[in-house]
Parts: sequence; structure tokens; C-alpha cells
Amino acid sequence: MVSSEPDGVDRLDRVMRRVGVLVGIAAAGLFSFFMAGAFLSGVGAADAAPRDLCSLFASEEWRRIVPLAQVSHHTGPGGDVRNDATCEVASQDGWQEKGRHGRLHAFLDRHGATRYGNGWEEARETYEWLREDAAGDGSAPRTVRGLGEDAFAETRFASSDGTRAEAEVTVLLGRDVLTIEYVAEPSSPERVRQVAVAVAKTILAEL
Repeated sequence: MVSSEPDGVDRLDRVMRRVGVLVGIAAAGLFSFFMAGAFLSGVGAADAAPRDLCSLFASEEWRRIVPLAQVSHHTGPGGDVRNDATCEVASQDGWQEKGRHGRLHAFLDRHGATRYGNGWEEARETYEWLREDAAGDGSAPRTVRGLGEDAFAETRFASSDGTRAEAEVTVLLGRDVLTIEYVAEPSSPERVRQVAVAVAKTILAEL
């Protein structure tokens, strides 16, 4: 699918869609809390997310897939029973190296035990919501074999001239949901998918 929207607008739309999914999950959990009653107890917390998600991937590899890579990361609570970690790698100030530039965003959503489940159910629910949301625009997310417990990928051209491509790979593994977004120019949808899958495999192996 070829997109003529500016990259910034497309990225904002994708971020807002993800936020909407997570807000919906949180709202459903809150509703269940009030319906269950205060006599239930035992709310747990998620294990700590990696302090530096970017460090799980070698710095020389970042520079290879994202020219002039500038790396930043963040870790924090995603809720009472969820911890999140993010890694953002982007070509510095939009500068290109020999006509090449890229951006990679990794997002880890780690669930903990609640009074309603052990964290695995919550992670599965988040994963299924994200897959359903991915298919909501009429696209057909592609199953990725051999990655986590379940994984799917979306790929597309991100510019009307067909020079920029992007991929998003989402993986479920235990209580973790990992999403890798990768954009590169010049590139192809299949090439960016391969890179995103390779990054996901490397990070998952280090968790």
C-alpha cells in the first residue's frame, strides 16, 4: 500500500492508534475492577523493564541500519501493573548519509499479575488488540513464524515515490509485547521487514 501522507502525519496517526488501544485495555480493566468488588485482593506489579532497551542491540548494528544514528531510551511504569521501555534510534537531525537515512522505534510492554490474571492473559489481550487494530485499516498483517509465541508484521511504502518503506513487527512472548517500527530510505517493504524481524529476535534473546 502506497501512502502519500507526510511521514510525520503518518507517525502521529500510528502513535494515536496505539494509545487508543492501550487506553481501551486500561478502561476495560478499570471496569472489571469496580464490577468485581473491593473484597478481591492481591494486585501485583510487573517485573522491571530493561533499564536501557537500546543496549540490548549492539551500537555498531544501530549505525549500520540507521545511518548517523542518534540513540535515546526511556523506561517507566505504564500503569499499576505494567512497565514499559522504549528505544528510539534516528538519523541525526534528519541528515542523510550518502542519500540514506532511517528511524527505528522499539517499544516493550511488560505486564504483571493482577487480581484477574497472571500477566500472560493481559499480554495476550494487548497483542490481540494490536493485531485487530492493525487489520482495521483494511491491511492484512502477515504472520511471522519462529518469533516469540506469536508475531505479525505490516509493511508498506511510506512515500508516494516508492523510495521510503516502513515495517512494524509486533511480538508476544510470555508477559511481554514487543513492537519494532522501522523506516528506511531508500529501501523496500521486504527489506525493512527483514531488519525489523532481526532486531526483534536480538532484543527478545536478551530479555
